[in-house]
Amino acid sequence: MPTLTHEPPAAGALPCSIRLLLSPRVPLVKMDTVIAARGELADIIHGHVEKGRLRWVFNVAPNPSGIRDLRFWNREVSAFASSQRSELAAVRQATVQSVVDRILGDAPRHTPGQVCLLLGIRRPTLMDLRQELQGDGREFFPRRALEHFLKRRLLR
Repeated sequence: MPTLTHEPPAAGALPCSIRLLLSPRVPLVKMDTVIAARGELADIIHGHVEKGRLRWVFNVAPNPSGIRDLRFWNREVSAFASSQRSELAAVRQATVQSVVDRILGDAPRHTPGQVCLLLGIRRPTLMDLRQELQGDGREFFPRRALEHFLKRRLLR
């Protein structure tokens, strides 16, 4: 019976985390994705957030004064995980409006499914956030309300 061993990558080979490609259709990712990309514990990732090493982090929890439910901008996570200095510098110099524009795209309104995909949340969480996101009864969320939500929920 063969045994499994962990062998270090060959000289010049890239670690798996650098090959982790995040879909641009999912602009915000959860903590577990950041952990997988960085290979670090959640406490260390929280330290990066608190020290400003990860700048584009949003709290999407229905009750923001309670337990935080963080989402990280995937472009920053990719650059941070692979130590792409020029990309990371560009990400860190981005304005709040430009990041929000990249997250939301050009659509003037979003369906509930699109909002769940954009924010990395499930439908029950969306229902808890519906009033804050100003979703109307016709199943659409206006872009301006989502933009306001993201700006309000950005950790600073």
